[in-house]
Amino acid sequence: MRGFEIKEYKERIIKAQKLMEKNNLEMLLITSPQNFRYFTGLDSYFWESPTRPWFLLITLKSNPIAVVPTIGKTAIEKTWIKDIRTWQSPNPDDEGVSSLQNVILSVNSKKCSIGCEMGKESYLRMPISDFDKLKNILPDNRFIDASEIIWELRIQKSKNEISKIKKIISITSKAFDDLPNIITMGQSEIEIASIMKKKLIELGADQILYMSCASGYGGYNQIICNPTEKKLIEGDILVIDTGATYDGYFCDFDRNFGFGNLSQGAFNAYEILWEALEIGMQNAKPGNKCSDINNAMLKILSKHSPTSNSVGRMGHGIGLQLTEPPSIMANDNTVLKENMVIAIEPCLEYAPDTMIVQEENILITKNGFERLTSRTPKNIPLIK
Repeated sequence: MRGFEIKEYKERIIKAQKLMEKNNLEMLLITSPQNFRYFTGLDSYFWESPTRPWFLLITLKSNPIAVVPTIGKTAIEKTWIKDIRTWQSPNPDDEGVSSLQNVILSVNSKKCSIGCEMGKESYLRMPISDFDKLKNILPDNRFIDASEIIWELRIQKSKNEISKIKKIISITSKAFDDLPNIITMGQSEIEIASIMKKKLIELGADQILYMSCASGYGGYNQIICNPTEKKLIEGDILVIDTGATYDGYFCDFDRNFGFGNLSQGAFNAYEILWEALEIGMQNAKPGNKCSDINNAMLKILSKHSPTSNSVGRMGHGIGLQLTEPPSIMANDNTVLKENMVIAIEPCLEYAPDTMIVQEENILITKNGFERLTSRTPKNIPLIK
């Protein structure tokens, strides 16, 4: 089914309320699209319009209260949320601030602490000037960072969330596996990326919200930009890294494709990465830390190449967002737990301005890991 049963949304609220009580929070203010969707089930890309903020107030004792612009009332009524307050918008002079103030005071007219998305990998989706205004008109209340609470809720996925993530990873794996058979040398990065996008949609992906593409002789010098008009020639390696979605949940992994005859250095780097990724996955199990995965892979990479990793980390969580906590890096000591979904992504910069990256998506299980992606080919696919 699309979305989740109301029972699952209510369970999320109950867990949030327990963490709020533990952290002495009377309310939790939600403004960002992914967190709003996590708690309400709202499925919309209207968030791409920055004109109107949307608010969800989670309280300790009652059901959540949505405070939304009038244009969003019907959409919220399609979710499980019943308490909906609105204001006429756009209204630059008062874009929901007074409405939100009134709701907060109706829940608790006394001094209280309100948790907000202000910290780790979080953001407030409202003008900072409006947030300052809200704090000024509620001077007795404390607005504090609640990002750790939110990530504690979201970092381990439910059975139904895992099912959706597995679905989009399966779709994308099939598209990547088919791609070498339908591309040719001489095509541009844009042409090949377009073929990949069409294939993803044909196989059942909802959206392709992220697709980076890069190529060059023996590798590439970045992995985050959009495809260009550059045509693939002899000796090039092309990487496509995609974040397609199914019912709001992302995959995030890449595949490499060689064109014609590659240099021995490129073959060697690809094989080293394959080995490092294998070691990284073997270290992905409950009780180990993210730093354990990083250090295990780094040991392999460093043995073969003294060149540093310029990407900054070698993996991350995935879910409702393309990248989520934790990070696979030396100073992230997050303990791995069952039902985390992780992208493991070693990078080898084996020559100046020339790197290769490989990536797999895995699920942390009770005793180890389950690889969700079809494995990166041990030998790089060659396009003639």
